[in-house]
Amino acid sequence: MKRQTAMALAAVFAMSVAGTALAAPANPFVDVPAKHWSYDAVSKLAQAGVVSGYGDATYKGDKTLTRYEMATIVAKAMANSEKADAETQKTIDALAAEYGAELNNLGVRVDNLEKKVGNVKFSGEIRARYEHAELKNSGVKDSSMGQTMRARLNVNAQINEDWAFTGRFSGEEDVRTSGRNSDTELDHLYLTGKAGVFDVTAGRFDAVPAYGIALDDYVEGAMVSFGNKLRVDLFAGNQEYTSDPGQDDLYIANLGYAFSDKLNAKGAYFHIDSQDGEKVKLYEVGLDYQFNPNVNLSGVYLKSDTDEQDKGFFTQLSYKGSDVEHAGSFGVWANYRDLEKNTVLSSTLDTGILDDGEGGKGYEIGFDYVLKKNILWTTSYTDLEGTINKKDKGEFFRSEIEFFF
Repeated sequence: MKRQTAMALAAVFAMSVAGTALAAPANPFVDVPAKHWSYDAVSKLAQAGVVSGYGDATYKGDKTLTRYEMATIVAKAMANSEKADAETQKTIDALAAEYGAELNNLGVRVDNLEKKVGNVKFSGEIRARYEHAELKNSGVKDSSMGQTMRARLNVNAQINEDWAFTGRFSGEEDVRTSGRNSDTELDHLYLTGKAGVFDVTAGRFDAVPAYGIALDDYVEGAMVSFGNKLRVDLFAGNQEYTSDPGQDDLYIANLGYAFSDKLNAKGAYFHIDSQDGEKVKLYEVGLDYQFNPNVNLSGVYLKSDTDEQDKGFFTQLSYKGSDVEHAGSFGVWANYRDLEKNTVLSSTLDTGILDDGEGGKGYEIGFDYVLKKNILWTTSYTDLEGTINKKDKGEFFRSEIEFFF
């Protein structure tokens, strides 16, 4: 093991001891072998800020840690797990499984390693939504109202250090009618893992290329991702948003580049081979700029190679943003879009266009607010006119509450 890494881990241990009550056993623990995967794992935790004391290049020397010392670092990481993202949490769970006995001796509750690699974990959400639409079709008025409930149950299982499985059951129904009409499906079913320097995702999963204006929905196929400052995602598979019934072949190249901690660029290329033999190419490119911790501005341009209705534009100004972990946090936004119908597959904008045969041009304002931890309230108003027939108009009001568990 490299000297700097060894001493860095020792420093992490020293700082961890300060915050952890220890009950030393009679005999010291055996040393963790110098090439054991734990050293790299803890180094990643330190780099992620979950444990402290790593990164001082002045550390010198060569030293291994005992399992007792390593378990103390893991205990500190577990105490700071709220700072961890999904990947970092997987690393913490793997270390907790490896040093379960030592953690128990330290008085750290591991619940018989319920977080160990291979265990199945469940999470989910329940959403109650009310929406009202006022429509004009060539001057003829119509209105509609919806009251729906949606439930989602996520299943996550860690296969080993590199591979994991995710599934999601989703069901939605109109609460104004009988509960027997609910539409339930397994809309997520995929594996994620490492193959050398590549991140691999295979199965049925959500795809959100660029800013999600053209596509934010589940697809079926395989995606390979790589890069850091320049992030690249390559997808091949199929989707069902441009053919009814059936699925079209879909290929996506997605790029993201961070010019700085404030300015980012994203772009996506879509190639669709439809069942009727038609081939369509679609591009989405954009920039977003973080003026300060609270204010963000984004702009997106879309273009397809169809003969008509082939251009789109979207811009949004956002202030703050809700965090379901923190009650009272909130966000507000206002956006404008001019999306001709051939620039959208299945947009992140639920009311991005008027309907499947028409584009949408207009604005949206909205806010979200965390009522209590894991309870999110979102409300929006959207006003659109058609991009083919300007006499087609729509006003959409939506309010919903989501409960996360």
